[in-house]
Amino acid sequence: MTRRERYLAALRNQLVDELVWAPNFDYWLHVHTAEGTLPGKYRGMSRNDIVRAVGGYIWNRTGGAKAVLDASVKQTWLDQGETWVHGIQTPRGTIRQVHTQAEGPHRTRALTEHFIKDLVSLRVLKYVVEATHYEPDYAPVEQALRETGDDGVVLSGADAVPFIQFAKTDAGYLNAFYLWADHRKEVDELIAAYSRLFLERIRVLAGGPADVIAMGDNMDGATISPAIFQEYAVPFYQEARRIVKPAGKVFEGHWCGRTETLLHLVPGCGLDVVEAIVTSPMAKIELPAALDLLRGEVVLQGGIPSVLVCPETCTDREFETYLRKTVVPLRGRRGFIVGMSDNVPPNADFARVEALAGLLGAGAAGSARRTRRRVAKR
Repeated sequence: MTRRERYLAALRNQLVDELVWAPNFDYWLHVHTAEGTLPGKYRGMSRNDIVRAVGGYIWNRTGGAKAVLDASVKQTWLDQGETWVHGIQTPRGTIRQVHTQAEGPHRTRALTEHFIKDLVSLRVLKYVVEATHYEPDYAPVEQALRETGDDGVVLSGADAVPFIQFAKTDAGYLNAFYLWADHRKEVDELIAAYSRLFLERIRVLAGGPADVIAMGDNMDGATISPAIFQEYAVPFYQEARRIVKPAGKVFEGHWCGRTETLLHLVPGCGLDVVEAIVTSPMAKIELPAALDLLRGEVVLQGGIPSVLVCPETCTDREFETYLRKTVVPLRGRRGFIVGMSDNVPPNADFARVEALAGLLGAGAAGSARRTRRRVAKR
């Protein structure tokens, strides 16, 4: 069985003969490459080859569809150094969004101004959504499949659940909930427009060659209540599933927040996999309990909270103990893939990522220090 075959079987909730370990260190790699601090042994290597070097399964995220705007909509992007301004002009008015530098020029920027400020800007954004459609763009997916080969799987990224797109990105949660309470009709009309557009993208992706269609929800129970999840997320997931499953794709949600209040609602919601599930100490739930809430019906990819690869959080011995007591015993359990929740941060001790394959394969007999030395000699 190749790594690709094993990974696909695990994603489809089948028993596999070893723990699948799919590292996600894209942000760590981006920052250290841009800042010139990438370890020498990885310089000049592709992201996929670094995954191979540390003994992981490739989890290759790419596109598959391109957004096309009506000619009546004009966009501008202005890089002002510490701020990045995205403006949109339409016959209904102009809106803008601002990202601000937070930690440095090569690191994630904070969204400090949202498109939606009031009912007027909400209507302008609805015009933009209705003036947008998606077309196939499969070349990046085909390239990703060639680069991945038999060492992993390829994901086409989709949008977020429409309510999350509105509340988190377009309006900001505080303003969004006021608008939702005061102007429910208009908010629901925007969400309905998003639903039509996002399902169109999923249809395009379902016709492409990727293995997985992955929603970009960043689901978090601290901002999305169970009631909102049932009202807005479940119907969208189920409609999307009716498109995805006949195409033979795996349907995945990116759930990188504190989701302990939502996990019990996942079975039957339409998703095959919830990825980047965050557990203790970053959330109020242990990994075995999170798996139990999914009842063996939905696959969980996660299990290694990102803070545990940071030296500020725990020692090497404590990290190894966590793996030995919490993760390794799950070998042979259907519905579990080892992943990072959510991403390896720039301040991580990457030697812990390097050690994971050996620790997961060797169980309690493994040693983080011995495994790091083996990796260093490759």
